[in-house]
Amino acid sequence: MGAMIGLAGLLVTWAAATASAGFGSRGRQSGAYLLMGLNALAMVTIMAALVAFVTLKGASKAFAGIEIGLGVGPEIVGLALPIDWPFVMNVSQGIYVDIPGVLPAIMGTVWIVVGTVLFAVPLGVGAAVFLTEYAEQGRFTRIVEVTTNGLWSTPSIVFGLFGAAFLVPRFGNTNSLLSGILVLGFMLLPLVLITSREALQSVPDEYRDASAALGVSRWQTIRSVVLPAALPGVITGVILGVGRIAGETAPLLLVMAGSPFPSDTPGVFSSFEFSTTPPFVTNDALLTAASALPYQLYATITAGVGAQDAEAFGWGTAFVLLLVVLSFYAVGIALRAYFRSKLHHE
Repeated sequence: MGAMIGLAGLLVTWAAATASAGFGSRGRQSGAYLLMGLNALAMVTIMAALVAFVTLKGASKAFAGIEIGLGVGPEIVGLALPIDWPFVMNVSQGIYVDIPGVLPAIMGTVWIVVGTVLFAVPLGVGAAVFLTEYAEQGRFTRIVEVTTNGLWSTPSIVFGLFGAAFLVPRFGNTNSLLSGILVLGFMLLPLVLITSREALQSVPDEYRDASAALGVSRWQTIRSVVLPAALPGVITGVILGVGRIAGETAPLLLVMAGSPFPSDTPGVFSSFEFSTTPPFVTNDALLTAASALPYQLYATITAGVGAQDAEAFGWGTAFVLLLVVLSFYAVGIALRAYFRSKLHHE
């Protein structure tokens, strides 16, 4: 299928180039527009077909048993929710309930994404600011650039092996949510650094010169002028990275995975404990194995674990994973649009 699509793209490219060759500059321009339009249409069609296929296979299972009305859902802080969505809201998992749910896996995926972003974005943006605004452009920055590109293209299983050999022994020789967050954070860090550098470099030098002419310090210029102008580009890089880390399976198998169907969600907020002695802050939930949607999907499809109808349950899980990733995309795109409009109005 992929080979046929690639061959069709090449044929379209060749046909457009050949057709426009004999029609002068205006003909070549029209041919270029036609070529770009057809390529864009092909990409949109392929992506829409993938989303539609997963939706058709998994939506019926994911929406099974859903009820909407006052007080039909589970209670939260003494109030019953107006929706009962068993496949998403059920905590008890496996073959022992009529409709097994994916709530612990959803929360595991959410915590992975949130923790990874909180870990990688400050480090990546800070490193990009140093390399772009402070470091002298020379051999050192070129080495960092080549190394960063190499890390971003490194297979995820290599990061997983690093985590299993280096991080897991330091967290009690057991898989943990924190190990998964750090490993995926290391994977996201190169992309954040690359996109942040490109975003900072795209800010016109006139902004920096005008700020310096007003007597503003370099750090104040970076904080008040350069970073706000580069923020939409940084968010774009984070959006691209979230799509990858939310669907990773191999590293989680090595550093985070416990039972694919845990009986409870990761209680990260409620597990914080503070003390006056080192390490001052502890969180047992972060040091406990957890599940995630990609891992649960892997266990269901490959081993038939957790449900009487493993295939249908797997497609339902894939559909929910798609919704979660698209939700993160929507939040990121909304933030990017907000900061972009704010920048244009200032």
